[in-house]
Amino acid sequence: NMWSDDMRPQHWNQISSAIVDAFTDGATGVVITQGTDTMHFTSAALSYMWAGTGQRPPGRIVLTGSQRSSDRGSTDAAENIMAAVYWAAHGPLPDGGLGDTAVIVMHSSSDDGSCVVLPGCAARKSHSSRRDAFRCVNSQALAYVSNSHGEMSHQIMGHYKPSYSRDITNSPASINESLRICQLLAGPHLHADVISALSGLDYDALLIHGTGLGHLPIEDAMGDSPENIALRKAIGEWCSSGKIAVVSTQCIHGPVNLAVYSKGRAQQELGMIGHDSNTGPDSALIKLHYLLSTHGRDFEQIKGAWNDNLMGENPPNLQS
Repeated sequence: NMWSDDMRPQHWNQISSAIVDAFTDGATGVVITQGTDTMHFTSAALSYMWAGTGQRPPGRIVLTGSQRSSDRGSTDAAENIMAAVYWAAHGPLPDGGLGDTAVIVMHSSSDDGSCVVLPGCAARKSHSSRRDAFRCVNSQALAYVSNSHGEMSHQIMGHYKPSYSRDITNSPASINESLRICQLLAGPHLHADVISALSGLDYDALLIHGTGLGHLPIEDAMGDSPENIALRKAIGEWCSSGKIAVVSTQCIHGPVNLAVYSKGRAQQELGMIGHDSNTGPDSALIKLHYLLSTHGRDFEQIKGAWNDNLMGENPPNLQS
């Protein structure tokens, strides 16, 4: 056992390897239990690893946990694991392109009786303590699993229509465990010296969670914020050196659109990737790690793949 917040990329590879073994042994579904704090990182990683190349796993991959520990009267552990096992046994086989490669199954409300099946590449823990802490990001729930006094059933959402056009694989991609990505938050305390210091360290990429549509403080309209100009210069130097810089949005929901305002266009001119993406910020981190694992620091390949919808993480139409 370990705290979920102590998990690192090597643990994603270990989990994926165990899934391979389970499918090799004939399992039609796999249930992974882990702490909820970073469950959405694990589910996203497994989604990219198993379907990022255009394939699909041979069976269902389900993650679940509990918001309230099993020694508490309000625990959600039993219902969550029952629903997860039910889905692993009876849910549709994953399509691979609809966010269903790996799914999260947790309570759909604070009450018992119903659990929601969420796309693992487009979900997020959105509350620190509620039983229904998990929400879709720019996507929709795939299904609901009901538990009526031990009688289990499920309801598929109308939009979820697997086509099974992808080939099945039991050889998922691996994550490069030695990659280092620095995450920063745009705001009044983002300064150039942080970027400059990172340039001298062994980081493979930079992910900045921008404000609004993905903006950074890089302009000095009033002539009293030279640190903004310094930040602009530092980011430009980072990008011109051949390093990868991606911008997401700290709004959680909604697109990154760097074409609406001149500031966004300036960020694109600096060499930043991220424009025209509906991938949520947490999944964006894992997508960046996955693309670096498969493409290295190839700017053009990563930029091109960033706007692709590899397996449901970047839906063409916002749905939440």
